[in-house]
Amino acid sequence: MPAEPIDASTNLADLLRRHPQIRRVLARHGLEGCGGGQGPSESLAFFARMHGIELGALIEDLRAEAAKPAVEQVVYRETLADYIYRRFFKAGIAILLTVGGLWGAIALAELATARTLGDIRLLATIHSHAHAMIFGWVGLFVMGFAYQSFPRFRMTRLWRPELANASFYLMLGGIGLRIGAEQLERGRAALVLGGVSAGAELAAIAIFLIVLRKTVGQSIGPRSPYEWFIAAGLGWFLAQAAASSFFFFAKATAATATELLRRVALFDPPLRDVQLLGFAALMIAGVSQRFVPVVYGLPAPRHARPRELFWLMNGSLVLAVASFPLLDLYHRVIFASTLQLAYLAMLGWAVLLIDQVGVFRHAAETDRSLKFIRAAYGWLALSMLMLAALPMYGISRGEPFSHAWWGAHRHAFTVGFVSMMIIGVSSRIVPILSGVKGEGLTRLWGPFLLLNLGCAGRVALEVLTDFAPRAAYRWIGVTGFIEVAALAWWGVGMWRVMNLAKTHRASVLGSPARRAA
Repeated sequence: MPAEPIDASTNLADLLRRHPQIRRVLARHGLEGCGGGQGPSESLAFFARMHGIELGALIEDLRAEAAKPAVEQVVYRETLADYIYRRFFKAGIAILLTVGGLWGAIALAELATARTLGDIRLLATIHSHAHAMIFGWVGLFVMGFAYQSFPRFRMTRLWRPELANASFYLMLGGIGLRIGAEQLERGRAALVLGGVSAGAELAAIAIFLIVLRKTVGQSIGPRSPYEWFIAAGLGWFLAQAAASSFFFFAKATAATATELLRRVALFDPPLRDVQLLGFAALMIAGVSQRFVPVVYGLPAPRHARPRELFWLMNGSLVLAVASFPLLDLYHRVIFASTLQLAYLAMLGWAVLLIDQVGVFRHAAETDRSLKFIRAAYGWLALSMLMLAALPMYGISRGEPFSHAWWGAHRHAFTVGFVSMMIIGVSSRIVPILSGVKGEGLTRLWGPFLLLNLGCAGRVALEVLTDFAPRAAYRWIGVTGFIEVAALAWWGVGMWRVMNLAKTHRASVLGSPARRAA
């Protein structure tokens, strides 16, 4: 009986079952752990495209290896580098569904009951929620994704996985201590916990950056433009950690409630800009350019402008971070003008990024995750339109700054764009990493519709608090629980898929003759 052909449409997991020895070919490309013991359930064409391998050369290598007699066992042992991402992803989900999203939903309900979104009594809770979301939800997912995917993007192995593992525990410890310090608010104990937390989080991020730098240094391949965005995003990751620690100590050392509110008003908006428009946005921009067009078969833009996009994203952020406190301190027209210029530039980079990624163009391949990514970019466009329109909205209302409009913009960006992107990307890659065929999984329409409903309700109702506060506050508290329900629905499913990697784990893949016996 002739052997089955090996061509572009061959499923790699099926090929590994027939010819375990071809794992040596994957090892030569630094891709041995992809898909766990089963191997990734994807075609050779997709696998080569995703990892930047020349398809013809890969097929020839696989044919040559498959033709050799399988006279010895090929042992696959899952290493820390292969499964470390699961620790980060599971911890991120756990934080999201407890001190992150759920606690935030409870706080929103309390604020709605008080009919104000600026109750100083809930300030510590709100900042604890924000810290858990940035460091625990976004930060842990970024770290887990980077440890798993970046070495494979560069066709190499993760450098010093044990150090990467140490960064996981340092980050978790830092997040827990910071939440404790936020709840204490002031006093020696708060300062001690805040200081230890800052040291742990900065150490975790420093280790993370060193491990990635050493990993990339092992690769001899050419650099790509998307890596500029990732490098800048990682730089902003470290910068925001230092700024966040400074912000905590500025609050903890405030002598009066008035001074506390003054410091929060001065430092909080620039910090969130660095966290969201620097760290999160640049990481998403880099990964999107590398990941989204390749995975979904999107056509390339007519005119690629990665350099212009890169400088527009970073330049507008620096201008906004500098202009906001200067405007707050001196109330000069020049600083209002530079801040508005920064906001218009941010709208510009959002439009340019959407074109660069091509997310709304015809996709050659679709699956359950694409709708999340397209929705995320729709929310990005809306959030940046709202940001650019902030001054005009204030003028129409006869007030210099609308907290309701600002908060609605922030929510559209954080939940609509950032969280939706995390869900979309992880829903695509985790089944592959777990050796699970995506066709047999749920389509995730329930979480998708609920999350968009909750986000749209929150954004609309927050703006409505400027016009009909009684009606808006009556319902706005419900939106947080709708979002948490959607995230829990998705998170439990994702957790189960990650557990399937253990179920499918193969300790020894024997030769065909041995398995037949």
